Amino acid sequence: MEETNESREFWAEKAAETGKDIVFRSFAKFIGEKGRGETNLSGLLYATDDSVYFEDFEKTSMLDMLMKKKRKYEKFSMSFSLSDAVQMRKVSASSASACAAGSLDEAKEQNILNTLFNAPAWEIKFKTGESYFFELFEPKALIELITK
Repeated sequence: MEETNESREFWAEKAAETGKDIVFRSFAKFIGEKGRGETNLSGLLYATDDSVYFEDFEKTSMLDMLMKKKRKYEKFSMSFSLSDAVQMRKVSASSASACAAGSLDEAKEQNILNTLFNAPAWEIKFKTGESYFFELFEPKALIELITK
């Protein structure tokens, strides 16, 4: 897929904001943080050589446009240091949601059996015992960054 000028400008802005080159980027859905409730925010996950960033973007639907709903959008963004992350593993999306909601202590690793019935998600575990859950389109490069 060819990158547009608008896309190049956007990523150049992000590099300027972080002060470093962007070495990873993916569309993502932030399912939530372990035990803190589901967020289900869609956005961009991107990384420099030492930090990971997520920011959502405003969603609008045809129904919103037709009904001229005036919902106030509040941008969500977060970041973490790669040195704080200890593991990234593939889990089932339903168990990631349950873990974020606090109804499950540990997300279930994705295996062949639950792949048939469940979408995958990615758990990023931290030294503190906390975990973030994401659905990612391109996880390979982020796994490499976290496990290096």
